[in-house]
Amino acid sequence: GQQQLTDKSTTKMAAGKSFLSILCFAAVLASAVSDPPVAQLIRTVVTKVHQETRHGQVNLYPANTARNQQDYFQWKYSPGWTSGFFPGMLWMAANLTADHELSDLAHAYTAGRASVANDTSTHDVGFMIFCSFGQGVLYGGRAAEYTSTILHAAQSLATRYNPVVGMTRSWGSNKDNKTFEVIIDNLINLELLLWAAAHGGSSAWYDMAVSHADKTAQWWIRPDGSTFHLVVFDPITGAVLNRSGTPQGYAVNSTWARGQAWGIYGFTMLYRYTRLPRYLDYAATLYTSWAAHVANWVPLWDYDAPPSQPYRDTSSSAIVASALIELDGYRPTAGYLTAAKAIVSALGARYQGGSHSDAVLVANAHDCGDNMCTVIETDYYFLEALLRLQRL
Repeated sequence: GQQQLTDKSTTKMAAGKSFLSILCFAAVLASAVSDPPVAQLIRTVVTKVHQETRHGQVNLYPANTARNQQDYFQWKYSPGWTSGFFPGMLWMAANLTADHELSDLAHAYTAGRASVANDTSTHDVGFMIFCSFGQGVLYGGRAAEYTSTILHAAQSLATRYNPVVGMTRSWGSNKDNKTFEVIIDNLINLELLLWAAAHGGSSAWYDMAVSHADKTAQWWIRPDGSTFHLVVFDPITGAVLNRSGTPQGYAVNSTWARGQAWGIYGFTMLYRYTRLPRYLDYAATLYTSWAAHVANWVPLWDYDAPPSQPYRDTSSSAIVASALIELDGYRPTAGYLTAAKAIVSALGARYQGGSHSDAVLVANAHDCGDNMCTVIETDYYFLEALLRLQRL
């Protein structure tokens, strides 16, 4: 998705007074976590998440950081495709701390995304709704309040499914009869369809998700386990028109590191809902390729990034770390948990923004122009990885 950034807001919510209680609870929680680095990172993330809410404006959704005049990296805000991530972070932080103020804030930020459930113009309805409302169900116990919104959003996403292509459209209008563009990121949005199908929605949504996933495996995965980013189909015949697209990567036949991570995470998630073993095989294949192109657990933003663009991509690592913790639960002898812990440790040791940034992690220069800037999905999946480690 493309982000439209703004610093403007129209609604305000007074910040609460329980910040010290959050820190105290986080310290107690940390003492129960067996891995001290993870415990320390949990405290850091909870603190940063709460600090971001202290401006009191619950309709500001962090998208990426940018350098200000004081050489500090502030969040820039967007109501676009990334806007579900911060509400989701609040739900995870509230779950980790059992803090009612954070839970109330999570609910307020999530409520601001409700209208997105009507959006049939983008596949990103999955990111925007399931990362907010879905996390509210998973970590906030809000199923009674949120299920109807999730089902409505799934219906909106289902309108982008083309039975001839066998996939949901990522980019462009449903009325486009010339091209049907699909990106690998769309695997993540399938969780919206799968969860909704299992909670009162149409069983056809499950079939749509499985068809989309199988087509992704067929047309996106190269023989060496790397992936394309974009494949373009003929919406009338279903034929592939173009399979050499990596628009967010370096070149048409290169591999975008975050796209590879979406594939690992997406196929792992698909196994959770379907129990079809082939999805574990796809996730494992993609991870083997990703690991072969990583130095010290954080890849370049593209496998073929030139020396003139030697930018690391911490978002890719955070997404993979979270996926590997789940994948290890299905294949516990493959060493995935060890790798996930190593990734989390590397991110925490070398890529924290500290007192120079609103964000927890840094290093997404390809996205936002500076080695100290980042995108919100990096912190979201990093927090999810920490929460999953804490629950082991």
